[in-house]
Amino acid sequence: MARVTLLGVTMTFDAKQILDRLDLDIKNGELVALLGPSGSGKTTLLKLIAGLLSPSAGQVLFDGVDVTTVPARKRQAIIVFQDHCLFPHMTVRENIAFGLRARSESRLAIDKKVSHILQVVQLPERGGSYPHELSGGEKQRIALARACVLEPRVLLLDEPFSNLDVNLRISMREFVVALQRELKLTCVLVTHDKEEAFAMAERVAVLLDGRLEQVDTAENLYAKPANRKVAAFLGECNFLPGKILAGRFHCCLGAFPVDLPDSDHATGMLRYEHLEVRRSGDEVRGRIVGRAFAGRHTTYRIELDSGAVLTAAACQELYSVGDAVSVACAERDMNVYIG
Repeated sequence: MARVTLLGVTMTFDAKQILDRLDLDIKNGELVALLGPSGSGKTTLLKLIAGLLSPSAGQVLFDGVDVTTVPARKRQAIIVFQDHCLFPHMTVRENIAFGLRARSESRLAIDKKVSHILQVVQLPERGGSYPHELSGGEKQRIALARACVLEPRVLLLDEPFSNLDVNLRISMREFVVALQRELKLTCVLVTHDKEEAFAMAERVAVLLDGRLEQVDTAENLYAKPANRKVAAFLGECNFLPGKILAGRFHCCLGAFPVDLPDSDHATGMLRYEHLEVRRSGDEVRGRIVGRAFAGRHTTYRIELDSGAVLTAAACQELYSVGDAVSVACAERDMNVYIG
């Protein structure tokens, strides 16, 4: 495993900037998720780490050593793509052994390593099978086995579960996290799925429009997004226009203490589940104008007497369209941004 450090990494294609001066430090044995929408530069960054692309500017370091100009074959950073890329004419054992044979390792060493990694990925009985005989989850595990048998310094996962159904995707997430910990791999996961990033990674790096907006734990990202862009990307939040005056943010829900300078252009952010809904009370009044059942909770659209419309997620009491309600929120749950 290796510590991966990116310093001022910039990537430009045909005069278009894809990545803009990225700084990121990934610890030895850490699993970090690169989270962002399609086109944000996630896969490009993965290829830069692997050595499949060279940055227009900046450096890539492994364990403090500059590998920016080191070719991919010498970096020991291996990518597992979402389409598995297994050789259809080879058996599972032959697929896994391919890279070891390319290294000219002995047949005895190859057989030993392949048998071991098949045990690790819990598919020892599948060695003689061909890819078309495997399920989606089995193919993904074999693709991981083929990468891990080479003992990479860095394992790079490019949206590896996007082609799997929901239940299989969840079980594969758990499997990969267990595998990464067992093999003590430094791992970078690319995904556009917030739940996937939050469930798997020790830290999540949010990449938007080629810039790293925030790198933090899932809990901190969700509770305290660094800016409005990150909050909007993570979703399920209300934005409340307002102003800051004398250390308090004033909006349709009242006044909230903040440690920010006065501003006539401030925005509050409140998660759906942090908007408290009651049938009566002294809080801000409104009425239910829409509802949607979402399984674990029901979301409600609430029009306040002021005309503002907010969304709440509630799993306790049920309300109907037209019900009069009051709403409130705790001071600690209100995030405020200037601009």
